[in-house]
Amino acid sequence: MKEQAVPVFYDEKVLASSQYATALQGIKAKASRYGQHVQLIPAEETESVDYSSLPEAVVLLSVSMPLIENTVAAMRQHNRVVVLSGIDCEQFGPAVSCATPSRRAETQQLVNYLYNCGKKRIALVGFGANSINDTFRYHAAFTAAAAWGIMLSDRDVWRWQRDPAESFSGFFEAHERYDAIICPNDVISICLINECKKHGVRVPEDLYLASFGHMSVGSYFRPSITSASMDMLNVGEQTYNVWRFLMSSDNPDKTSLKITVPSRIMVGESTAGQQPVFGQPPASPTLNADQFYYNPVISELVGLDYCISQRDELDMRIIKAIVDKENYESIGEKNYISSSALRYRLNKIFADAGVNSRVEFEDLIHTHLGDGNPFSFVDEYTA
Repeated sequence: MKEQAVPVFYDEKVLASSQYATALQGIKAKASRYGQHVQLIPAEETESVDYSSLPEAVVLLSVSMPLIENTVAAMRQHNRVVVLSGIDCEQFGPAVSCATPSRRAETQQLVNYLYNCGKKRIALVGFGANSINDTFRYHAAFTAAAAWGIMLSDRDVWRWQRDPAESFSGFFEAHERYDAIICPNDVISICLINECKKHGVRVPEDLYLASFGHMSVGSYFRPSITSASMDMLNVGEQTYNVWRFLMSSDNPDKTSLKITVPSRIMVGESTAGQQPVFGQPPASPTLNADQFYYNPVISELVGLDYCISQRDELDMRIIKAIVDKENYESIGEKNYISSSALRYRLNKIFADAGVNSRVEFEDLIHTHLGDGNPFSFVDEYTA
């Protein structure tokens, strides 16, 4: 790969945070090991960029949905692919890759931690309605809680549009329902705890509180914040690895790539210093058996799907002929196979479909795929 600058489009507000500044540091450190440097480009200036000077892949550091969407659209228009650093690429479609903390995994960790601390009435407070990261964690928390039999609903979530205080005031009207809070980051956690103090609500005595990011400010606040630590330096390094892979000849089609970086829980005073339980996964609730495959109609359709998926071209011609009610002698002659070879294939077809005879097989087809011959598109054998 030709050694050239790594173009990093950036959001100035994002780089004001220590987390994303650290990610950029990781990108620069890894690039320098390969004798490359980083070219910083304000993401707002995509219209004035000389795209002919850009390589096939670029990096983007931003958490602003409009800014990401605009940048991705501009890059697609100029046949460039994007690597997001610290943001999941799933919702941005093809030609977008990423290196990111697994927000689903870290949310699962945090919910598991609180559950093992005996906290089963969890509220989500301070989640930004327009934040990509908060939205991922919001949905992940619902899924993680459900695994414990804790059914969160929208009434357990307090979100905000313009000011986090919007979510705090609503929460304090119902705080007695809960024994734990999850906030989307340590800054929101500090703001909420300060509001708790004004309302006479004690953390951790009345409410455990945990969040994400393990920001430096959270360690100096009292009570110190329990937080899922994101290794943003590693995120930056992995961002460069993704960019380099996209630029390499080993990936000629520029296939999208996603790398997730693990997080760990850093325990603070906001959860009374209670250490995570290690050694075994938390006990799962007893779930009722999944009835999907036990339904007789579904079971038959699944069996029919398996049967069809295992067939080669000759088998499909045989099936078409069976549904057309051709006799076995005619089927063998048309397809140039002996009666024993035909019987062998028919036995496998019937067994895979879960039936014992031709009559049962025809009934199965017509019951589930309708009248007529659904295999009429299968080409006839021609000599």
